[in-house]
Amino acid sequence: MMNKYFHRSLSDRFFMRTKIEKQKIVEELADKLSRNTITFFTDFRGISVADSNMLRRHLRKQNAEYTVAKKTLFDRALERSGIQFKSKNLEGEIGIAVAYGDQVAPAKTLVKFARDHESFKVLAALLAGRVLSTKEIVALAKLPSREVLLAQVLGAMQAPIRGLAVVLQANIRNLAIILNKIKDNRPIT
Repeated sequence: MMNKYFHRSLSDRFFMRTKIEKQKIVEELADKLSRNTITFFTDFRGISVADSNMLRRHLRKQNAEYTVAKKTLFDRALERSGIQFKSKNLEGEIGIAVAYGDQVAPAKTLVKFARDHESFKVLAALLAGRVLSTKEIVALAKLPSREVLLAQVLGAMQAPIRGLAVVLQANIRNLAIILNKIKDNRPIT
């Protein structure tokens, strides 16, 4: 039986955390928040441990992590990282996904997971010091991945150069054809 001093979440075991353990959690969270490129805040109420572990595996493949802790610990870590955001303003049991590389791939994963699991919600995100709403996160998830965008930019940059090369090559080819015709019509001396 649980009482008011015990908290059960996906990361907790039915025991009260000591002050030292809480400080260590805050330090780890602050480190993650200082190194990441984007932070997603989610409400994980109603999600099974198996589903949560599946989400963690998918995010790990995209160089991202999913962490669950109490709001007060998140707020201390945010403050320590110099981020002006309060997770206490968000509803539900808060979990964060921090991405260290591509911002779009984890957004796609979280939005798809939320679509597949009704009780899971993506509440907000922090990107370059700016708070993104759920609608903005969905829009971010619809963007092509970083690799696709880079390929599109590279293709756009190569197109004019390729066109110039084709035009120059055509002129040289035509000159060679004319020189061959001239050579064929004249006797060799």
